[in-house]
Amino acid sequence: TLQSAQSFSTFSFSVLGKVLSAVGSAQLLMSQKFQQFRGLCEQNLNPDANPRPTAQDLAGFWDLLQLSIEDISMKFDELYHLKANSWQLVETPEKRKEEKKPPPPVPKKPAKSKPAVSRDKASDAGDRQRQEARKRLLAAKRAASVRQNSATESADSIEIYVPEAQTRL
Repeated sequence: TLQSAQSFSTFSFSVLGKVLSAVGSAQLLMSQKFQQFRGLCEQNLNPDANPRPTAQDLAGFWDLLQLSIEDISMKFDELYHLKANSWQLVETPEKRKEEKKPPPPVPKKPAKSKPAVSRDKASDAGDRQRQEARKRLLAAKRAASVRQNSATESADSIEIYVPEAQTRL
């Protein structure tokens, strides 16, 4: 029927969007972010470079890259599960709980009136992902700060952890 064909085309665009998002994010990371990190490393090794990135700059940039790597890894894990489920989206109990959350408490101070914004499920998921990314970024910044302030770590020693590549598709 026409209705089932419409739901199928919308559904497959959703899956296609997830695939394109994961692939695009990975390509961006490899083609630009890693190249930028390589350039910073080369500048750090060049005594004539101005400005010359410090070891702490490199560690901080690597922490940001690690967040991107984790995000991309989660996207590919989701695709792996989609493939295992014959490319059918499955609503997880987590998502159902999030949709049934009570509205946030009303602020005590009257806020400036803002125009009402209609939100759909996609923007809520995007907000949740942004909040999770912010939490990871904050944790990475805290870890970098602890490393920087540690008296036992030399400013010239940098450890970079690169997890094994996982190919599941």
